[in-house]
Amino acid sequence: MVFTNKSYGVATPADKFAQATKKRPVLYFGLPFLLTVVVGSFALSELTATKYNVHDNRTRAMTKEEGLKLSSKSRRKLDLQEEYWRLQAQDTDDDDWEIKRVDAQAAPGVTTSPTATAASASARAGAGAGAK
Repeated sequence: MVFTNKSYGVATPADKFAQATKKRPVLYFGLPFLLTVVVGSFALSELTATKYNVHDNRTRAMTKEEGLKLSSKSRRKLDLQEEYWRLQAQDTDDDDWEIKRVDAQAAPGVTTSPTATAASASARAGAGAGAK
């Protein structure tokens, strides 16, 4: 009869970890949580750095060559006095108006005071009775 060379009772590293988690649940719940927080912190710092690098690339300072390219385009000079006179010369209808009072009967439902409401209601009642 040949006996195999199996040794019972020798624990593998997984068995040791399983026994340790039964004794200390912090290893099962707390350790993965802390690892997630630490790894997440590093990941978020990298993402934030990338965000600011992209923003810096978009809003970088102009070089002299780029500034010369922009100024070489045909643009007219801005003169405040010319702009003022140009705006004054435009025909605007803002000055051609006059104040007109709106008649209460011409605009039904528009009231300015409680007494006007009562007066207009009695006037309507009288007009309706006469029309029958």
